[in-house]
Amino acid sequence: MTDSLVELLVETVHAIGARAERRVEQQAINEIRKVSGKNNLLFEIANASLAQPDGTVREVVFPIAGEQTLRDLVREWQSGPMYRKTLRTTIRNSYAGHYRRMVPKLLDALDFRSNNAIHRPVIEALALVRRYATSRQHYFPAEEDVPIDGVVRSLWREVVIDTDAKGRQRVNRITYEICVLEALRERLRSKEIWVVGANRYRNPDEDLPADFAAKRENHYAALGLPLDSDLFIAEAQEEMCTALRQLDGLPSRRCKRVPILRISRH
Repeated sequence: MTDSLVELLVETVHAIGARAERRVEQQAINEIRKVSGKNNLLFEIANASLAQPDGTVREVVFPIAGEQTLRDLVREWQSGPMYRKTLRTTIRNSYAGHYRRMVPKLLDALDFRSNNAIHRPVIEALALVRRYATSRQHYFPAEEDVPIDGVVRSLWREVVIDTDAKGRQRVNRITYEICVLEALRERLRSKEIWVVGANRYRNPDEDLPADFAAKRENHYAALGLPLDSDLFIAEAQEEMCTALRQLDGLPSRRCKRVPILRISRH
């Protein structure tokens, strides 16, 4: 039962962001049609598509509007401040207008813990959200200590804190709740935060053998893993990069190479 409630919470938080992203991406496509000077290009794409309805995008559209041109248009819009602002607004409206009616009840039914002090800000933020779940205040009281670092990701940093009429910085309560839920979801999935009474989301210490600390080297050797975390990460990165290079070199009937996003090692 507890695992089902955690799954519902995790899926709900994911749905809030995923659905908002889909709506905003569709809006981005619609906005491209409004870009000055692109009307003729769009007409030519539509005309060519109607002339060859069974053709592929690469064969029909790209000769008129190159793939890179279309990618640049979408990337420019998505990387701009308007995309971030629209995404934030869509997520906030969706949460406040619908999901917020059920999320506080899920939080009240679950007891969250963490074994790592690094993630204490999220636990403290959850306690704060619970205390004011039924409040009608737009902001948290000025005397409250509201955790920001480790809770609020970059997308929300510039909007979670408002300045009131007296020039004081105040934390927007609804926006902050979204930040806390997003942080909670990520840490539940990695088991950095666990839930009392759960199975899948149980205390990660219970996943280790009882003698793990005393026989750490033996257990790592049995798994074929290095004790050095930096070495483990370097080997995993090299394995992924090798696999991506192999995939990038696969032949295709329609194109010579498969474009792959390059992964930085840093």
